[in-house]
Amino acid sequence: MSYDFIAKDVIMLHPVYAWMGWICVLSPYETTFESLKTYIREYYKYAKETFGKRRLRCMLISNCS
Repeated sequence: MSYDFIAKDVIMLHPVYAWMGWICVLSPYETTFESLKTYIREYYKYAKETFGKRRLRCMLISNCS
């Protein structure tokens, strides 16, 4: 699949981090950015929960700080 990495306001897989599920948008228009805010909030919350679980596990196992 080919991508146009100079196209503006196009949601596409990140050229380097696609394997981790990342996407990218070059110069998103306001409507595109607004539509992505829900996903940004959702995945930020997921990342915080995941980090919290890892930290708790670390603290329980080896008393990490």
